[in-house]
Amino acid sequence: MNLMAMVLGTDWLWPFVLAAMALVALFTASLAWSAGADGAAPGARRRVWLLTLALPLAAVALYAALGNPRGLNPRDRHPVPDESAETMVGKLAERLKAQPDNPQGWLMLARSYKVLQRYAESAEAWEHAKPLAWDDVEAMSEWTEARILSQGQRFDRRSQELLARAMSLDAESPGVLMLRALAALDRGDAGAAQKVMAQLRELYPEGSADRQALDAALAQLAQGRDPRALKSNQAPAQADQAQEAIK
Repeated sequence: MNLMAMVLGTDWLWPFVLAAMALVALFTASLAWSAGADGAAPGARRRVWLLTLALPLAAVALYAALGNPRGLNPRDRHPVPDESAETMVGKLAERLKAQPDNPQGWLMLARSYKVLQRYAESAEAWEHAKPLAWDDVEAMSEWTEARILSQGQRFDRRSQELLARAMSLDAESPGVLMLRALAALDRGDAGAAQKVMAQLRELYPEGSADRQALDAALAQLAQGRDPRALKSNQAPAQADQAQEAIK
């Protein structure tokens, strides 16, 4: 943005500008009057009057370029705190109650609830987002995950239906492979879970966090343990992720 646009687009700056112009103009006008009273030559008086016009404009330009105009704006001196993720998600939910025929809005709400670990509400929101999710393997994977998390990591009939739909779209996608492994664990088939996890592991580069996590899960399976009991030592940045999801 150029200087003129910055100055013209700042309505709250004008009281300062006008006051500065008036003060500088009065000062330079007094110089011009003194020059006239002393019988100065016409050329000198003309230069003084040009100075009278130029100094106020220079003052405005210098302040706009070097000063801190935003400091004059009360809203910038006391910025309004960002809304919490819970508040933002709540407002989105209220809007969707009034305008339920908004699949894109329900999709954002479903993902936001999932980030906030409100899995039952996420699964319910996904049902409303079905027109957008039903033909999208990534969305179907997220929906299925939200559903099983809302059921205590168990696959109920609806979860199985959702997984079947995701598999019909792409049975080899990473999200679907992970869900297939979890489904095998849920039905007590550790061998099948191990096989699918090993297949999934090969999709990630050596040393990556995902591959390391799968290595740990496979090690647990090799020892006859359920890897779903593994807990992360780092809590996710849930609020930031939820705010991003609804933007």
